[in-house]
Amino acid sequence: MEDFAIKETTPNIPAANGSMLPGTALDIVEQMDFLFVKVFNARGFIAFDGPYIANPQVVVNPYVVVKVGRYKVATKYLKSSLDCAETFAFKEEQINSDEEIEILLKDGAAITIGKFSLLISDAIRRDSVGTSYAPCWYVLKDRNNRNTNMEVNLTYWMGTQADAEFASSWHSDSAVDMCCIPFTRSRQYHSPILCYLRVSVNEAVLRGNNGNGAKIYVKATLGDVAKKTKVSNKVNPKWDEIILFVVAEPLDGSLVLTVKVQPNGERSVIIGRCTVPLENVQKREDDTPIVSDWYNLVGPEGMVGKFHMGISLEGGCHVFDESIHYSSDFRPTANSGIPSIGVLHLGILNAAGLRVMKLIENRTDAYCVAKYGSRWVRTRTILDSVAPQWNEQFSWLVYELYTVLCIAVFDNCHLHGGPEALHQQIGKIRIRLSTLEVNHVYTFSYPLAVTRYSKVKKMGEIQLAVRLSSSTSLINRLRTYSQPLLPKMQCSSTLSEFKLDKLKNEAASLIVLSLTRDEPPLRKEVISYMLDVSVETWSLQKAIANYDRVRMVVISFLDWFENIRNWRFTMIFVYASLLLAILFPNMLLPIIFLGLVGAWLWRYRKRPRLPPDVHIKLTGIVINSRYDQLRVIGRMQTALGELATLGERVESLLSWRDGLGSSVFFVVFVFLCVAAFCITYAIGCRWFMVFLMVLLVVRLPIHRIISISYLKNFLDRMPTRTDSMF
Repeated sequence: MEDFAIKETTPNIPAANGSMLPGTALDIVEQMDFLFVKVFNARGFIAFDGPYIANPQVVVNPYVVVKVGRYKVATKYLKSSLDCAETFAFKEEQINSDEEIEILLKDGAAITIGKFSLLISDAIRRDSVGTSYAPCWYVLKDRNNRNTNMEVNLTYWMGTQADAEFASSWHSDSAVDMCCIPFTRSRQYHSPILCYLRVSVNEAVLRGNNGNGAKIYVKATLGDVAKKTKVSNKVNPKWDEIILFVVAEPLDGSLVLTVKVQPNGERSVIIGRCTVPLENVQKREDDTPIVSDWYNLVGPEGMVGKFHMGISLEGGCHVFDESIHYSSDFRPTANSGIPSIGVLHLGILNAAGLRVMKLIENRTDAYCVAKYGSRWVRTRTILDSVAPQWNEQFSWLVYELYTVLCIAVFDNCHLHGGPEALHQQIGKIRIRLSTLEVNHVYTFSYPLAVTRYSKVKKMGEIQLAVRLSSSTSLINRLRTYSQPLLPKMQCSSTLSEFKLDKLKNEAASLIVLSLTRDEPPLRKEVISYMLDVSVETWSLQKAIANYDRVRMVVISFLDWFENIRNWRFTMIFVYASLLLAILFPNMLLPIIFLGLVGAWLWRYRKRPRLPPDVHIKLTGIVINSRYDQLRVIGRMQTALGELATLGERVESLLSWRDGLGSSVFFVVFVFLCVAAFCITYAIGCRWFMVFLMVLLVVRLPIHRIISISYLKNFLDRMPTRTDSMF
């Protein structure tokens, strides 16, 4: 039986022993020492990019080779400026301090023009991240060990992964076939700024007999995405529909709206079209009414009518590129002025027990990708290792606690399979920030698993260190629990889950288009796996998983009654309450209120200290069959999931899973219980119920709205078991 439990670890990190201040570099990862060699330029010859020339002062396609032990790496071809400025990092464990650093200058035919050597033991240790050492000119020697007129400008030092040059360096543990591969380097990516384009298609006035009362509809096209309205049978058709697109900045495209008529049993015929450049569309950040206007419809023979519509960019909405349950950001597109409430620090330490992904080569080339908000990070690829050590640290600004950090591990197949080879999935985990205590370092080993042939298969484990640092006061963090989770413009949205899922896939396509252009590119299959793009909206296994979630919620509340029957500790409170109710009937409600406070305090003693384990039965494995036709079943599945989510949020509130949220609710609950105790003790239970009913009925209307909205905003931030699903 495979073990999918999360295990607490004790890595040798500075934050654990207090040797480094919180928030500084490398405080939640293990220190790794590297030998850095930075080559700037060369001189004393003429660099020439072309065929061979018989001139000793001219070097065709020159480049510099750095050789340390069994590792040999090369710079790019030196251009006419003779400037390359490339940095190479050699892991200290892979080299010997008694060895030499050999520097060679070669031409395009791999002929050595000159060389010289440096002692590794002479490298100065660079302790501070901000310090730097001036490069020196070193004279090259020929094959007879005589000095030449050619020199190479470089510097070398000993440092750690906190060095400013580490991220842009080529590493010795990422070298293949005696050279460095750019597709193994670490990199940071940023998703493009996304925004909803709202198109209100109202009506059209057509000239002549263009309409003829036939089936007329509008086709809106933006890039590769096309959407249609319903059909109108009027001569001057009316639709009154809203079409939503997802656009990315810069807004350099155009929206094309085509009015078409479809005669019975025939192909659609274009009546006319109009084109609206996106740069001319108004952008609104609140509920300001959209300005509608009349546009000219141009057909093959000129203007054929007028088209009435309203277009706006919804800057006050958040564009979801992830599932709302696993979202890492809820800020609107126009998020200027929103202060952060903390900083999230992630240390990706190592992995263990990874499976061999390339069976023919018998090797695994693993790297990690983490996403939070619009920022993606990618570690360097550790080649040919089932126990890679990354020890890289990243940080993000936090604006909302009810967000999820996503980390996934992949096998780099670009090195041996070519650019068309797909990167294989090794596993993915999610960490909800609301379950983390502030300024506490969590070091755990998480299981990595994937679904194969409708079964869950463990692929290994990854060791992480996570810390949430607060950059604001406790009052400001508590205030977020009373605010709506979604932006104000989106709270009144009536979009169905099916439409939101389609818009999410459109957003993911734009992110793929943007991030695949970087070097090294973030592959499409990687982005799709991180964003769950391939997950279908309707799934039989999802319905079964939601049913199991509801059943587990009911069972957890029934366990309390089972403890009474088995004469557990709860039995003492129950029978004591019954005895007091018989002896003092007027004290029944006060005793119940105080008992609830005591029971909640008892739960605090047993509050969860570890992240939620992965529930294999709740993985919700998706079958590739389509269920789009089964809309009724799909709605039932969604309703079942919402019911399970509500029950799990109440359960997590009582179990102290979200420490800050449960503390807030506990203070309010204690205040209400003490007040109820005093009132019932003074006036009795009967008059207390009358007082409570009158208070609820005659309270001000604004208090009715606020009380309900506060409770909804609070419950929306409670964690659920969806965090334990793959």
